[in-house]
Amino acid sequence: MGLDILFKIAGVGILISVIHTALKQAGKEDMAQLCTLAGFAIVLLWVVQLLGQLFTTVQGVFKLF
Repeated sequence: MGLDILFKIAGVGILISVIHTALKQAGKEDMAQLCTLAGFAIVLLWVVQLLGQLFTTVQGVFKLF
């Protein structure tokens, strides 16, 4: 699971950077920035979900709450 999510994040980063470069070369800087922001939001949601799982696991291990 840990290595899988790293490859997903790296894949999204590479894909977004290619799309950003293509849009910027086409003269659509605003769309390029919006695409980058959308990619960042997707990865941020993944990370927040993983942090939630981590906190749940820590609570289970230490029998908190």
